[in-house]
Amino acid sequence: MSNYEALLQFNRKAVSKEMVQYLASTTASIIKIKKTNSMIDIALPAPPLTKFINRLIKHSNVQTPTLMATSVYLAKLRSIIPSNVYGIETTRHRIFLGCLILAAKTLNDSSPLNKHWAEYTDGLLILREVNTIERELLEYFDWDVTISTDDLITCLSPFLKPIKEEKLYKSQRDRHTLNSPSAQEKDMVDKSSSSHSRSSSNLSIPSLASTSTLSTLESRRSNLSNYSNRIRTLPELHESNDISDKFSPREYNIYSKQNNKENRRPIPTSKPFNFSKARPVILKTGLDKPMINEDSRVKKSNWSNFFKS
Repeated sequence: MSNYEALLQFNRKAVSKEMVQYLASTTASIIKIKKTNSMIDIALPAPPLTKFINRLIKHSNVQTPTLMATSVYLAKLRSIIPSNVYGIETTRHRIFLGCLILAAKTLNDSSPLNKHWAEYTDGLLILREVNTIERELLEYFDWDVTISTDDLITCLSPFLKPIKEEKLYKSQRDRHTLNSPSAQEKDMVDKSSSSHSRSSSNLSIPSLASTSTLSTLESRRSNLSNYSNRIRTLPELHESNDISDKFSPREYNIYSKQNNKENRRPIPTSKPFNFSKARPVILKTGLDKPMINEDSRVKKSNWSNFFKS
């Protein structure tokens, strides 16, 4: 990971205690403080610098990017102020407030006014002092408030280094996990199980075009056709008991005449006997005439039931 990528990642983080402590230590390193025995300092002592910074951040609702720019201004001011200069007890508070005001007004389209910043100091500074601090800082910077990426990387290097190390550790751990035999075996098992589940699902629910479904339909069709043929041929089986099957048409006429003479029953011979219109005779040998149930006949509409089953 490059420094620029780490900088972008740090830019998205929330304000942390480490960031506040870093700003306080940077501000304290700019100038030395000489203690005085004035009655004002004794009666109204300045709050701790860390508490003062937290109060400004809370009331102004500034985010990490604004504090990043503030750290750059603090570093620039440290290189400008001579090391043999001493300040009063509130000098460090004034320096941080001035750098924070410049960063907020430079980066944001809308920022608090100076009168609001004076209220955020909780009575430590008044509006006239806040205006003076802002003008003095602009004169120190020669009105050049530009911030470059290199300035941010240099000032925030203590925060960027852990981000880069964490990213490197995660990449090495992921690479080791992917190259380990257990991970490869697990990947192969997952692939085989997924393919087996797909194949079993295809076999468990056959489509209408599959071989098993078509064979099932054909077997049902053949069974229904055999059953209907068996019902239609039942009269033909008993029809063979008719006496007309034993003789030819001519012999049957002779036999009928002889039989009629004995029984004295005349048989009309003007028209030949039409065997095609003869109804089958079923002998009463304990077998009832098979009745064809209309509901058992297969209709075309019943085929839909096979596809639903």
